[in-house]
Amino acid sequence: MRAPSPRPAGHRLALIGGSGAHTLLASHGPQMTRLGPLPTPFGLSAPLYQVGLREVRFLFLPRHGESGYEMAAPWVNYRANIYALREQGVSRILSWSGPGAIDNSLKIGEYVLPDDLIDETKGRESSFYKGTGLGFIRQHPVFCPEMHDAAVVMFSRLSRQFRPQGIYVCTQGPRLETAAEIRRYREWKAHLVGMTLAPECFLARELEICYLPICYVTNYAEGVYQREAQAGELFEGLLAKAEREAVDEAVSHFLDIAAALFGALPRERNCPCRTAMERYRREGRVGDDWHTWMGRP
Repeated sequence: MRAPSPRPAGHRLALIGGSGAHTLLASHGPQMTRLGPLPTPFGLSAPLYQVGLREVRFLFLPRHGESGYEMAAPWVNYRANIYALREQGVSRILSWSGPGAIDNSLKIGEYVLPDDLIDETKGRESSFYKGTGLGFIRQHPVFCPEMHDAAVVMFSRLSRQFRPQGIYVCTQGPRLETAAEIRRYREWKAHLVGMTLAPECFLARELEICYLPICYVTNYAEGVYQREAQAGELFEGLLAKAEREAVDEAVSHFLDIAAALFGALPRERNCPCRTAMERYRREGRVGDDWHTWMGRP
C-alpha cells in the first residue's frame, strides 16, 4: 500500500494527548519539533509539537503537561488549546482520553469510539462566545461522523479490539466518582466515565473543527467491582497491577493510530462540523475571519 502524501499546511491535523502523553514525548522526541505554548486571547495554550510519522504530519498537544500529569482536567485551559490549534490551521482533531469503564463487559486497555456524551462538569469555560449571543449550535452528532467512520475502518484493518460506540460521562474532577454516582450513570446507560472531553469537543465545534475521541479503558469505575483501597497506588486500588500493562500497551500505540487515521481521512470534509456557524453567516452576524466571531478584532 502506498503511503499517503502529507496534508497541506492549510488543512492541518492535531492529536490531543491525554494521560500518559509525556511517555510518548520521551520515547518519540527525535520525531517531534517543539513549538512551545502559544499565546491566545484566553491565555497560554499547552505546549504544541510538530510530528512527522509515516509521511503524515500533525500537531501534538499534551493537555495535561509535558513531563507528567501536571494539569488536572478541571484546570486545563481548553479554550486556549482549541484556539491555538485553530490558529495553526487545524481543521481536524483526534483526542485521546483514558476513562473508567462503567460497563463491565469492557476490558482494561480496550479502545472505544464514543458516539455520545453527557456533560456533568461545573463551572468550566465552555464557550468562546460569552456575551456575544452566538453559540446556539446543535450537538448531534457530538463527534465528527466522518472521522468516526474512518476510525472504525482503520481499527478493523489494524485488527485491534475496539468498541465502535459508547456514551461517555464527563465529570468535573479532580476527584474520582462515588459508587452512587456510578450507579446513576449506569442507569443512564453510560459506558465510560472521564474528565476531559467537555468542553473540549464543544469548543472545537464552535470553531468548526472536526473532533473525534478515541478512548482506552484505564480502570473499572467505583463499584463496578469490589476492590480494596490501596494507598499510594494509581487509582488507589481500582486498577490492578496486572492490568497496568494493558493500559501502557494501549497508550504506546497512539501515535501510530493517529498517523493511520489521519492518513486514511478524505482530503475534503463533508460533515456537519465544518458548517456549525452557517446560520450566523447567513444572518450576517459572522464573517470569514473566525477571530472576529468572539467579539475581538
